[in-house]
Amino acid sequence: MSQNNDKVAQYKLTWQYAWPYFKPYKGMLWVVLILSVMASAADPGLAGLASPFTEFFVLNPEKGREILWLVPVGIIVIFAWRGIFNFSSKYLLERLCIRVVRDMQVALYKHFMYLSLDHYERTTTGKMMSRTVNDVSRMNRVVPMSIDVLHNVFTLIFLAGVCFYQDPKLSAFAILAIPATVYPVQRISTAMKSYTKKGLSQVAEINSTMQETYSGAKVVKAFAMEDREVDKYADETNSLLKINFKFAAVKHMISPLIGFIAAFAIAPIAYYLVYNIDPELLSNDEAMREFFTKVSSFLIALALMYTPVRKLGTTAGQFTAAYGAMERIRETFERTSTVTEDEEAVEIPNMRESIVYEGVNFKYDKDYVLRDFNLEIKAGELVALVGESGSGKSTVVNLLPRFYDIQEGSIKIDGLDIRRATLRSLRMQIGVVTQETFLFNLTVAQNILYGSEGKGMDHVMAAAKVANAHDFITQLPKGYDTVIGERGVRLSGGEKQRLAIARALLKDPPILVLDEATSALDTTSEREVQKALDSLMRDRTTIAIAHRLSTIRHADKIVVIKDGRVVEQGTHVQLMGQDGEYRRLYEMQFFLGKHAVDHYADKEPDNGGLELEEEAQ
Repeated sequence: MSQNNDKVAQYKLTWQYAWPYFKPYKGMLWVVLILSVMASAADPGLAGLASPFTEFFVLNPEKGREILWLVPVGIIVIFAWRGIFNFSSKYLLERLCIRVVRDMQVALYKHFMYLSLDHYERTTTGKMMSRTVNDVSRMNRVVPMSIDVLHNVFTLIFLAGVCFYQDPKLSAFAILAIPATVYPVQRISTAMKSYTKKGLSQVAEINSTMQETYSGAKVVKAFAMEDREVDKYADETNSLLKINFKFAAVKHMISPLIGFIAAFAIAPIAYYLVYNIDPELLSNDEAMREFFTKVSSFLIALALMYTPVRKLGTTAGQFTAAYGAMERIRETFERTSTVTEDEEAVEIPNMRESIVYEGVNFKYDKDYVLRDFNLEIKAGELVALVGESGSGKSTVVNLLPRFYDIQEGSIKIDGLDIRRATLRSLRMQIGVVTQETFLFNLTVAQNILYGSEGKGMDHVMAAAKVANAHDFITQLPKGYDTVIGERGVRLSGGEKQRLAIARALLKDPPILVLDEATSALDTTSEREVQKALDSLMRDRTTIAIAHRLSTIRHADKIVVIKDGRVVEQGTHVQLMGQDGEYRRLYEMQFFLGKHAVDHYADKEPDNGGLELEEEAQ
């Protein structure tokens, strides 16, 4: 009984999650249901046709010849009836399900898009893809399976009606065999659910592996790891293969099992019918005719009942598999963003005065990254954040657009706590240029327009010119209409950075965040990008994360961060005059750079030596 209750609970829960997506199409769903019920009348019609066929064409040939034409006409009508209503119901249902899959995938994609960044740090791209594509497709089968259940239930009811009409006692005996199929079907269904969840998890792992290796193809090839990655992929797909084999075994076990059980019901009935034929019946034409008329119709209806019973068993297993997928989707939808927008959030105006970090404490997991962090950045200033790796520099700038929310303290722009601002108005104020520029597999123009879609090509070209990108863009095969490939693989590092700067220029944000945007470039590219950055920083409030201290000597304010706190701040000259953390970091870089220059000078001068000499200076 508890297993039955569990099945009912699973069915209700799955419908609870699926129904909102089918509700907009409930009119079409009713049409499908009616057509399916109409189609279910075909099999009982065939069973009913057996009585007149037996009576008129077997037992009374003379009378049967008069209405011989009814046989082919009846068969044609019944099969046409079944074909028309089956096709109509299944075709409309397929159209409905295709629409629902699309709606559900959009909803799941939207949910992923609005989750905060900490979700993306915990979940791989492949797993999110698997949820959106594979899990949704499996869960979506719940409505077609429900329609199939109704179709088969109505078919069983109609066929049972034919059986009871012909012989109530034998019909009751035959139907007693149906409950015997429940327990084995439940066991098989449980196994199918388990293998479904394992299979979907394995698919997610395979998607993650593919996404990583395709995106990191250059690294794979650089380390000659192709064979290892192929072996890894083969092992993961082999694990999926084993799971699919087991799933296929239990799935295809249902039909023969139900058939075997049905045989135990039909065999004794057939024996009973033959054994109990009264010898006197054989000499009575009228009684003989009546007996065979009932038997033929009864046995055909009983035989036809096997198919819907078998399908119901199979559907039960498939439904359990759908429930396994639904559990995974439910878990995804229950994940909430750690960064939420206040119900009374207001549009924050463009910054005019200052950004203030006041008593900020922040941690990602257990340990605090920022502790009692205080900082004021005035409008128009170039503020550089320096410190050793892990000191909290990137965290400071990631908190400003609310990629994460602080645990204590406040961050204010012109006196307004950013948690009281709408996320869109806050983030539209901030432009970000990082060391690792992300570009989409779109045209050059579309990448520059990203986030500023309302502007035209004249604005795009103007931004590209200011970013020193126009010249190399015009030399591309299709100029601004050139598709640059996934992550901009067709461009050099300097070209990608200048496109990112053009994108930020077109957005025209009052606040700019630079995360060592030139550190990964060669000297020539760095000079071109630095010119573009100078144009971008003009008349803006800029926060720059600096790893190479020589690049930020002209900053209005240099902020030294250590162990999540501000330990020093001032200009380059002021900080070098102190015997503090900044001077220690600067002299360490100067010593390392100078030592490298001397090392290369003893050997053979090249571009690397020139770069290091510039750094040392």
